[in-house]
Amino acid sequence: MNGFWAAVSPMLLVCVATAASLASILATGKDKLATRASAPEPAAVPRGVYDVAYLAGGRPRLVEAAIATLLARGQLQVGSLGEIVATGSPPASPPLEQAVHQAAGRGRLPSWVARSSVLKPAIRTLETDLVQRRLVSRRRPLTGLGYTLTAVAVVVLAAGVGRLVYDVGRSHLNAMVLLGFAEVGLTLWLCLVGSQRITTKFAEQKVSSLPPTTAGTTVLARAEQQAGAGGSAGPAELVALDGLAAYPDERVAGGLMPI
Repeated sequence: MNGFWAAVSPMLLVCVATAASLASILATGKDKLATRASAPEPAAVPRGVYDVAYLAGGRPRLVEAAIATLLARGQLQVGSLGEIVATGSPPASPPLEQAVHQAAGRGRLPSWVARSSVLKPAIRTLETDLVQRRLVSRRRPLTGLGYTLTAVAVVVLAAGVGRLVYDVGRSHLNAMVLLGFAEVGLTLWLCLVGSQRITTKFAEQKVSSLPPTTAGTTVLARAEQQAGAGGSAGPAELVALDGLAAYPDERVAGGLMPI
């Protein structure tokens, strides 16, 4: 037992924590690359503008593209305060446009519409289709990294407390030991802060979107090339790539509140 605690020095704890953090980052990167590489190229075929919109900007852009489509048809109007108002009869299809029309109602800001629970079933259906076609992935590597860093911090804290109890009991507490534990505490703090920032970054997103795979990135790149070549792109296609600010009618675009 004495030999064990003699070997577990504060500096060793710092080195182990640093090595574990680096290993988790490398493992996460490797997993992410493997996920993207697994997407076959034949799957890189978009079925419509909403595929491109999701790949370009996730759920917010998807809703923006649906808003642009309904604005172009006259089934939505822009109010004086930047809200969108449903007009006329609801669209016959697809479900996403029906949900956006319903959520807009008598006047809602686009950001509120994007968060509406009415849209969730339609968005999840589209996401499931994109996942099955391997254009997006359900894996979230950075969130997993956040949990990994938290686990490392807890292990370092437990080992540090155990070593402190041992040194106090053996009357080994001195300035060098305190300095070593200060370094352990710093490592613990860095792990916890890194974990919190990484996990919070994804948890606090306006809406949670799935990352594109290699095939999804290919689809988006082709769509951008076609748009840059001066193809006949409608309002929905323009908004799918560049957001509501790209809506061709400047009066409408100027009055819209972005998501």
